[in-house]
Amino acid sequence: MRIPPAAALLSVVLACSGVTRERDAVVEIRDAPGFPRPLASAWIADAGADAEPVASPALRVFPRLGSPDDDEAPPAGPGIVLDGGFDAPVVRRWMHDTSARGVAGRGDVVVLTAYPSDASTGWLSAAPFASVQTVAIGDGATADDLVLAARVARRAEIVWLTGGDQAKYVRWKGTPLMAAVQGVHDRGGVVGGASAGMIVLGASVNDALQTLSENITTPVALADPYDARIHFTQRVLDLGLLGRTITDPHFSAKDRMGRLAAFMARQIADGFAAPDVLGIGVDDGAAFVIDAHGEGRRLASGAGPGVFLVKGGAPDRATSGAPLVYGSLEVVKLADDTHAWDLGRRCGRGLVRTIAIDGAKVPPYPADVYAGGALGSTCP
Repeated sequence: MRIPPAAALLSVVLACSGVTRERDAVVEIRDAPGFPRPLASAWIADAGADAEPVASPALRVFPRLGSPDDDEAPPAGPGIVLDGGFDAPVVRRWMHDTSARGVAGRGDVVVLTAYPSDASTGWLSAAPFASVQTVAIGDGATADDLVLAARVARRAEIVWLTGGDQAKYVRWKGTPLMAAVQGVHDRGGVVGGASAGMIVLGASVNDALQTLSENITTPVALADPYDARIHFTQRVLDLGLLGRTITDPHFSAKDRMGRLAAFMARQIADGFAAPDVLGIGVDDGAAFVIDAHGEGRRLASGAGPGVFLVKGGAPDRATSGAPLVYGSLEVVKLADDTHAWDLGRRCGRGLVRTIAIDGAKVPPYPADVYAGGALGSTCP
């Protein structure tokens, strides 16, 4: 059998290092626009493989940065990160602390993206992870591509999904790749994402399969929560504490309170969630981090960006062709380091207020809805 150039190079590297090649998978790489030829790190070991999957031009595994050896210590989480558009070193330090208890040289990071660029920059300078590696899975990815990507992801202690178009990630549902990500969480690792990568972590996902997510604005969603552009996929992942939730990034800047309420109403009306469905909105400049005990806190760049936890029970009206009416929604804004939300008990401390939404009115809800309310707790 012809051995591709990358595999030949790795044969030499592995022979010198003493690593066995028996039953390892070799990735054959072909050049393609936007996905240039990777380096030898495209080799991915899998002692359980009976065949050698072959990568298509849609897959690129970038060189691994940091330690070449996997961190074998069990992660200390699990943890979850919902990044509304922050992508700051403090978020990465939280992930390292949660996964590796802050021990230097611990925790392998795998960054998953649907775009042909290396997203590993800044990870090792932000926190002392053991390693970081980007796997890019473009349009046209094959079943073999997802198997090979899964072999990288399943060894990680931290998996991060970049922003972009969540429809690309939704299409990975039910594949070995998403099973690998699920496995990282289930064995105590940290799973997080920014923007579109955050959206797919909730139990119910605004999947953008019918249109770009940006086209579903608050006016569109409130005028008719059953607008044909609005579509959902359930449980791309099952992250436990995010059961019965739906998430939305870039929250205040893009005025998404109304569309989040419409998304919540749809989950209840369509029978996908009980009336206690929780909407989680995260601003640009903020992230919502959830530890193994279910405590969620805001990480942010200053006092402005917030995290919004929204509960409302069953909507007053959520029917096709009619504006949404939600008579009473409880909104808790996490606005500083003393505010927190208990995902297990579904209550928390922050700036609390109750709002009503009527999609037939202008404005449909108070203009100062993102300012928050009075300091208080919703926990008994």
